[in-house]
Amino acid sequence: MVLRPAPLRAFQDATFVEGPCSDSVRRVYIKTLQDRVIKQEQQDAMIRRWPPSQIFLSDTDHSPAFSNPRGLVRLLLQAANGVN
Repeated sequence: MVLRPAPLRAFQDATFVEGPCSDSVRRVYIKTLQDRVIKQEQQDAMIRRWPPSQIFLSDTDHSPAFSNPRGLVRLLLQAANGVN
């Protein structure tokens, strides 16, 4: 099985190192609009907490690599072309 349950504590205890080094790394966020694992409000909070340089929208569930792999590849290519 490729996807399997993961302990929620790992996500609850996750930390972000803030500062000049992390701020210099350009990042993108792919927001999954049909996600029932990470709700829209949670995704928005993550975006506000650590703003990406670009936000892409994917009308998929939590696993776009399975539900829409071609769409995910298109978004990743767009993201790669936009990051210098």
